[in-house]
Amino acid sequence: MNFDSIRYRDWSGVLRPSWLTCWSIARTGLLLMLRRKIFWLLLGLALLNFLFVFGTIYLKAQVASQNPGLSRFVDRILTSVTGTGETYRDFMFAQGTVTMLLLAFAGGMLIGDDMRQGGLTFYLSRRVSRWHYVIGKLLSIGFLVSLTTTVPALILYVQYGLLTDSDSYFRENFSILGGILGYGLILSVTLSLLLFAMASWLQKTVPLIMAWSSLFVMLPALAALLRHAFDDRHWLLLMLWRDLRLLGTWCFGGVDTDRELQLLLPAAVIVLIVCVSCLVALIPRVRAVRVVR
Repeated sequence: MNFDSIRYRDWSGVLRPSWLTCWSIARTGLLLMLRRKIFWLLLGLALLNFLFVFGTIYLKAQVASQNPGLSRFVDRILTSVTGTGETYRDFMFAQGTVTMLLLAFAGGMLIGDDMRQGGLTFYLSRRVSRWHYVIGKLLSIGFLVSLTTTVPALILYVQYGLLTDSDSYFRENFSILGGILGYGLILSVTLSLLLFAMASWLQKTVPLIMAWSSLFVMLPALAALLRHAFDDRHWLLLMLWRDLRLLGTWCFGGVDTDRELQLLLPAAVIVLIVCVSCLVALIPRVRAVRVVR
């Protein structure tokens, strides 16, 4: 018996680096989300705020082009679309509600189902390491966060520059691009690690949604009550989304008030502690899966 009789074909392709496995896992997770109707529903809700700001910028540009004398007057009225860093920071911050809803449902499908139905065992039975799996899933979650925050903000930045004097706007406000990318990176990394850790322990969708809502709804409400009860702004640091906003403000080159400046360093420490804690929490869940190759 020779190789021709058993239809053996030798490998003639090019071997790819092992780290590309992360992209394959991330792509699989994204395709899984794209098949869900609820994903498109939540994405449509996220686009409502984007379309409002998009239309407002276009309206402002049209008014300013027809009557340049009204440009400053329009800036006083439409303070949310002045083209400064605060415009894009506030937009990304306002996308938080829909982003939290999207991630709450995505965590159960991307992480929880793998833990409960043996998907992680399937991945690890191949030539896929645990770190490849973790990075791939974090990339898929991070892309979802960017899809509702960073990508729309970049589109608004380009639109504002093209509808105004594009050369001077892009040249004078190039740092805003770095602020959008920096704030988006902070959101993606923090929320990806947090969702992965919570979903790996809770696994089922309903407990995950309840815990997720407690973290971003009940805990901020408790922080507001404690802030008024003790008259201490440091209680507001319990609001993780607000802590991320303070870091985003730093990415855009400054803070609004001296009080926020005093909370900037504690907010950065809290976000760092959350990221490290989530990374430590997810490692034993991934290592608990044993496979035989």
